[in-house]
Amino acid sequence: MLFWEGGSLWLALITGAMGWHSHHAIQLCLPIQGTAQFRTDPGSDWITCDGALIAPDVPHVFHAPGSVVANILFEPESVVGRGVLAKHGSVGLQLLPGAEARQLAQPIATAYFEGADDETLALLARHVVARFSGVDTLPVIADPRVLRAITEIRQHLDEPITLPALARKVGLSPGRLRHLFVAETGVSFRHYLLWERLNRALSLGFAGASWTDAAYAANFADSAHLSRTCQRMFGLAPTRARIEPPNAQHSLTA
Repeated sequence: MLFWEGGSLWLALITGAMGWHSHHAIQLCLPIQGTAQFRTDPGSDWITCDGALIAPDVPHVFHAPGSVVANILFEPESVVGRGVLAKHGSVGLQLLPGAEARQLAQPIATAYFEGADDETLALLARHVVARFSGVDTLPVIADPRVLRAITEIRQHLDEPITLPALARKVGLSPGRLRHLFVAETGVSFRHYLLWERLNRALSLGFAGASWTDAAYAANFADSAHLSRTCQRMFGLAPTRARIEPPNAQHSLTA
């Protein structure tokens, strides 16, 4: 589970069905071994696909036992998110043609099975989404005030962080920092902060910390608050994912 500004990659061997859920993130589902199945209506049959795009806030259930799947989730408010919605619309579940899905998945599949490191996999996922969205380049953060703000956020994730307080530290008005933050990162301050908190908490939890300690380290009220937020953002409570030992495939299980 890898995170960046406004997005994440969930790359796993699927061993069970996910329950009904919806999340605000756009989901690009790319099986890299096998196929995936979705339902968006409790009374409907499973839809098997080589790849799919799930619009924000669409209730669905996901099923792909025995398949290795890359699910890339990203904020609809981000640069790539806006590009995807402009290109593909914002309604329901859209199946990708098999050839397109396999072409998108191929770089991630090759890197994954060759044992690429996390940084490489995350960068490949970001480029896949950028290409899919029609965005030519990924945002590059250059403004030193925004870079300083990001450093402040990462150094104080265990504390309350507000936009006015952060703006004072970097010498800007709250309105100016809000505008610069979106321009430089592609996402709002509020969404960026939430992604950073989730990244910190999930990284600690999957590294062996208790979920309570992981939650406090990222300024969540408790482990239940962390679990609810993760469920809302990604459709999966962190305790439902199992990280295998090194050199073994990661798995998501019901």
